[in-house]
Amino acid sequence: MPEKEPVAFNINFDSLNEAYGFPAGFRDSSFFEVFDRINTLAKKHDVPLSIFVIGRDLENPEIFSRVREWAQMGHEVGNHTWSHPFNFGSPAYTCVEDEIRRAHDLIADCTGLAPTGFIAPNWSFSRRAVSVLIDLGYEYDTSVFPSVILYALLAKCLLISRRSPARMFRLLSRSDWLFPLTRPVGPHFVDRSGKTADGPGPGSILVLPLPAPGRIRPACWHTLGFALGWDRLKKLASGMIESNAPFYYLMHPADFIGHGDLDSKYGHSLERMNVPLSEKLKHAEEMFDLVAGSGRPVVRMREVARRAVQAASR
Repeated sequence: MPEKEPVAFNINFDSLNEAYGFPAGFRDSSFFEVFDRINTLAKKHDVPLSIFVIGRDLENPEIFSRVREWAQMGHEVGNHTWSHPFNFGSPAYTCVEDEIRRAHDLIADCTGLAPTGFIAPNWSFSRRAVSVLIDLGYEYDTSVFPSVILYALLAKCLLISRRSPARMFRLLSRSDWLFPLTRPVGPHFVDRSGKTADGPGPGSILVLPLPAPGRIRPACWHTLGFALGWDRLKKLASGMIESNAPFYYLMHPADFIGHGDLDSKYGHSLERMNVPLSEKLKHAEEMFDLVAGSGRPVVRMREVARRAVQAASR
């Protein structure tokens, strides 16, 4: 009987601070009360989290201290760029490098451990970013959305942003429009130019795409439950887990935010805010129960990545 492959919980930490435009003096509850709701489920199942933070959030000393506590709890802290630009794949190399390096250095200073994992805003895969990540010694990137469902997701984001031409332009100016049709669906390696590589090596990096059973099937992440229904998401996740395919479960702070966490002084384009917090917590607990109770070991994303590299090296 084959050994069960590990799985991970991936928290793509899009903060309230970022949603509001990083207002001065704002206390971001997503790092405190909201995170505590996530961590309660992690503690219940005695599992670690892999949390990808926005570097600019760490300029706040209170948040800096809080994220340091997360690392001390045993959670992995990864890089989600410095300022979360929606057009991350299109700026010049120097801008991409600055976004990654500034966040990298501050995360390393905060946690005492240089981050080894990265995810770009809106899964905007970038050849420029890959080159920077390889130079910095990153072990893996999770910025590929390998399903055509990405096009529906971006269309919805554009509809939400229709009153902001600048935001719409940033969403449209990504450089990876064909990747859901051309990139491998499963874990793979890419070289500095972003081309698929034969395997691990000093000039390549592992890509862990968002888990999906196929290119024309929905990718599996928590938001899908709000869009297509929880029974369908559970069936999709259960199938991937039972197949022993590489798997991680991605969530956002918005999945744990209620109206009481919002500040009416600031506008935002956050989704799922019309869903009662009690309902969100119910669904979150059900999915934690499903993934953590699957019998597959739950580890940090970096351990999932290392296992994939070991398998490819055999």
